[in-house]
Amino acid sequence: MSDDLTYKIKPAARLIHTIGSDLIGDSYAALVELVKNSYDADANKVDIVFKYTEIDKEKALMISIKDDGHGMGFDTVINKWLVPATDDKLKRKISKKGSRILQGRKGIGRFAASILGQEMTLSTVDEAGEKSEAVIDWRIFKTDDFLENIELLVEKTQTKESSGTDLLIIAKDEKYIEKYINEKGEEETVEKIDSKLSYWNKETLVQLVNELRKLISPFDESIEDEFKINLSFENSPFPELDENIKIDTYPIIKYYDYRISGIINNLGNATLLFENNINPNVIQKEEITVKFELDDTQEYCGLLKIDFRVFDREPEAIDNLINKGLINPVSKKYMGKNEARRLLNEVFGVNVYKNSFRIRPYGNSGVDWLKLDHRRIQNPTLRISNNQIVGFVTIQSEEESGLIEKSARDGLKENENYFGLIELASRAISELETRRLAYRIKSDKSRGKTTKVQDTINSLFSLAEVKTSIGKKLTEFKIDKKAIDEIDTILTKEEEKKAELKEEIEKTIAIYQGQATLGKIVNFILHEGRKPLQFFNSETKVMERYLKFYRATNDEEHLNELTKSINGFKINSKFISTLFKRISPLAKQKRDKKSNFSVVKVIEESLDVFQSSLEEANINVNVIGDEKAEIFGWSEDLYIALTNLIENSVYWLQISKSDKKEIAIEVINNNDSLIIDYKDTGPGLTDLEIESGAIFEPGYSKKIDGTGLGLAIAGEASDRLNGELLARKSNNGVNFQIEISK
Repeated sequence: MSDDLTYKIKPAARLIHTIGSDLIGDSYAALVELVKNSYDADANKVDIVFKYTEIDKEKALMISIKDDGHGMGFDTVINKWLVPATDDKLKRKISKKGSRILQGRKGIGRFAASILGQEMTLSTVDEAGEKSEAVIDWRIFKTDDFLENIELLVEKTQTKESSGTDLLIIAKDEKYIEKYINEKGEEETVEKIDSKLSYWNKETLVQLVNELRKLISPFDESIEDEFKINLSFENSPFPELDENIKIDTYPIIKYYDYRISGIINNLGNATLLFENNINPNVIQKEEITVKFELDDTQEYCGLLKIDFRVFDREPEAIDNLINKGLINPVSKKYMGKNEARRLLNEVFGVNVYKNSFRIRPYGNSGVDWLKLDHRRIQNPTLRISNNQIVGFVTIQSEEESGLIEKSARDGLKENENYFGLIELASRAISELETRRLAYRIKSDKSRGKTTKVQDTINSLFSLAEVKTSIGKKLTEFKIDKKAIDEIDTILTKEEEKKAELKEEIEKTIAIYQGQATLGKIVNFILHEGRKPLQFFNSETKVMERYLKFYRATNDEEHLNELTKSINGFKINSKFISTLFKRISPLAKQKRDKKSNFSVVKVIEESLDVFQSSLEEANINVNVIGDEKAEIFGWSEDLYIALTNLIENSVYWLQISKSDKKEIAIEVINNNDSLIIDYKDTGPGLTDLEIESGAIFEPGYSKKIDGTGLGLAIAGEASDRLNGELLARKSNNGVNFQIEISK
């Protein structure tokens, strides 16, 4: 017989030290936690003072964090403040005055003070004048004793002082002995230094200022009541730091070049505003309403408020930034370029805020949580880098957003809602990027003007300029005209010799572009072939069954059913064969010589590739024009150009909310040219996209995961036909024209 025995868990005293050092993180996070407590106490301001002094002839730093909030009564101090992981704030959710959503939820933030110093005095006065004082020596929590055996001195008095809380923390550099067990299982000791004073040097204090500046959301409307943070230094060994610093947002964020801001609701519906602020006197604005869809690995994350401000970093852009009004706060003069770049380097990054306060480490230098630099490597022309953006994303509470902060204060848990947040923020940035690139192309700010591949090839193999230059020089030297003509003839023959090589290069480029187009439409091809393949898979078993029955019974009815299945195989096999013929122009490894070909026939063959997708999306297609109209060249080039145009139309018409979904293609045969007029009723293009020609820039795409190659390839294919692909303004959808000279 045995007795059931119960025991109580006895937490060790070092649990408090673990909460402070391991769960809070670093000294920056520790100060932020204490400032948040002041905010939760309905304070209007919090004053942080770093006072350098001596205590018992040893250098020391006294850090005071004082607020004018509602303070705490004696009962609150001993039954809530001194209780680790209390759920008081989790239950209340809003501050005492009811005006603020509480930042603290886990009941551990106050123990961050143990990171900042070895000793702390808490002095707090509630609104009834009850003053409570507690003295805590954090070193006693490093012992092996049980937490229940640690006693703290807490005194209570009555006072006429104003309500508020003052934490006075003493930080020193102290030696201490740490015990550990070696590999032999023997206990050994090692001397270490607790460097709480020397931690704060010039670099870390500057970083602290930056952390505090980013702490509160820059959205003025995000908090209805005022909450100010002031930082000051006494007897500081760092004269470079101002004695009194009012913590406010970086003024540089007002001088952005491009901006996209607005809201994305809990269903992905975005209402955004794009601003081009290159010239502050003529700010260009565009309202954007769009629906952002997510995949199966992502979830919407409540209401998001976004504000992304982008800065170009070229020398002339930095000049423009300064000229917008970037003033040195000390000298009151315009900043220099290096100082402006330094400010950008301090502030860049995409910050995340919840209930007005920043969630670290998002927005810290080097924390590229949206992987903007990775996106830029893949498409440097279109994408921005992490050091070009100052971003602010405001999320809702955990209950509404599904975005949960980690206990260690190092970001959000990576669940489906977090991945949804990344996707939605990235999609909003993409909306900015496409408009920014269009403007930069129009104003020649992008990486050089776009040069057509065909023009480059023609210039490489043309000796016209060389012949003209040589002819002029020889004439100047008074060389005999007969000799000049002979040299000209030699150069002409050399040009003719290179003509075959030029055509081979054109063929090779055309083949690669055909294969690239084939890759773009592979999903359509798979979609077209899915039904026949499904028929083959299912009908094979049916045929086997009828064949088995026929062998067993010799019943002619089973043979008739077997014949029907064979006919079905013939029909679907023919469909697969036809599908392969449709895409063969894109898959060719070799091209024949140029010849005359029917334009309408190629148009119809191009449309055939998308037959099922067009039918399923209820897209009507209308082709009109002279069926006898012919042009000279490779028919594959027109096939490539049209296939890319049709693929774009199908994509945008499928997601279009318009009831009218049409593609209209007209062939206009003039005396000196042939025009293929292509229209659809999709979302269309902006005037800026058309005027700048950005849509033909490789890498420019408004599609999700688009390559930005389709229209560039279509344009190059049109060039090889001695034509040109142009975008025309249209009140409804897109309007492209391929004009081919005869």
